[in-house]
Amino acid sequence: MRRWIPRRWLWLACGIPLAWLGVACRPAAAPLGPPEADPDPADPVALLQAYLRIDTSNPPGRELAAARFLELLLAREGIESRVLELGGGRANLHAVLRGDGSRRPLILLHHLDVVLADAGHWRLAPPFSGRIVDGQVVGRGAIDIKGKGAIDLATMVALKRAGTRLRRDLILLAVADEEASSLGARSLIARHPELVRRAEYLIDEGVSVRVDRARRTVAYLVAIGEKSPLWLTLRFSGRPGHGSVPRPGSAVERAVAAAARILAWRRPARPLPELRPWLRLEAAAHGVPAGELDAALAEPARLAALADRIPELGAALRDTVALTGLQGSDKVNVIPNQALLRLDCRLLPDSDRERFLAELRGVIADPTVAIAIDESYPTRASPARGPFLDALAAVSRKLDGGAPVVPTILRSSTDASAFRALGIQAYGFEPYRLTAEEAALSHANDERLSARNLRDGVVLLRELVLELDRR
Repeated sequence: MRRWIPRRWLWLACGIPLAWLGVACRPAAAPLGPPEADPDPADPVALLQAYLRIDTSNPPGRELAAARFLELLLAREGIESRVLELGGGRANLHAVLRGDGSRRPLILLHHLDVVLADAGHWRLAPPFSGRIVDGQVVGRGAIDIKGKGAIDLATMVALKRAGTRLRRDLILLAVADEEASSLGARSLIARHPELVRRAEYLIDEGVSVRVDRARRTVAYLVAIGEKSPLWLTLRFSGRPGHGSVPRPGSAVERAVAAAARILAWRRPARPLPELRPWLRLEAAAHGVPAGELDAALAEPARLAALADRIPELGAALRDTVALTGLQGSDKVNVIPNQALLRLDCRLLPDSDRERFLAELRGVIADPTVAIAIDESYPTRASPARGPFLDALAAVSRKLDGGAPVVPTILRSSTDASAFRALGIQAYGFEPYRLTAEEAALSHANDERLSARNLRDGVVLLRELVLELDRR
């Protein structure tokens, strides 16, 4: 059913082509250009351009306008969908292309929100312009992760138009708030578990097809899991007073001394067995000869030194601690009662949280410290062998001459962990072909994705959906 835009959030849609909305809207103060025709939802380039023009910067998110945009495109194709409002202009979208039910569903997941962008530092195009510059679609969220969303939707539309008979239901999920606290994924699971609980597989953001600078395919990277976040606030106490009389053992001094000990702390480096092929690939990308890596894997001291030298390797080899905040007095002449440290800790999937916290207390070595857990949840890994990776390998043989499929884990967090907790096999795979430098454009200024990547991505994802449907 075609739905119209409620007046209370029409202002969110300003700058969106009016034909998508079916209502009048006052133009933005500084329009990006003349309105374009409605995008063909089977064309991922035009679709992404339009999608990027909907500003879903988080905070505050305001994903409802983007969810309605996707809903209208799906309705035009006769694909059933619904918007699940969360209040405050936030929303999720659920859509499904029905199969015959003889296999469990496959979910294509992406998030509607994007991180903030400072337009003053973008030189190719404004961050919410969706302009094409030298064959690249420029805009905040192009890589993370509206590009994948455009490919997901265009693939679903292509299958529908072709009359493809699927065995699995193909579900499209677009959720709110992944860049902050995963409100969208968590609320979907809590309020509407019936929409996802039967699913067997889920494809979320993660890693992509790695190519070298000559654009030769190196490997199909796929994230089978991610590190577990453990965000902490450490509170230190001490005797307060006037800044004109320094007091040894003040709260700030205690916090600074603890910070120095934490920064010097290194957890043991230990390679997860399923990540060894990825370690070889990543080490080679950083100029580490295979022999040096083999020697390091056989000797803990060498492995620790290698982890220290290459942070990208180190973050996949050990539990990590990043000191991200220090707070004392807000007045220069006041010695405060308390001082705070904030830590972003990331634990390997098989690490024990309580043991880690006990060791951290030993490192801090301060009886006044109080440790508060601000965010923590366990993660699990999906199988590193099995039908999903076999299907991806079959796609690689068909499209890329059999480039290896290499599992890895993400060092950051995504919504996939919430779905893995339901028993769904979730994998982080983006059907882009990117160099390491291009992949690093996520969250960066001038974030962009090539039109060729978008079109090739639909071909790749369609083949993967069909391969999984046969298994």
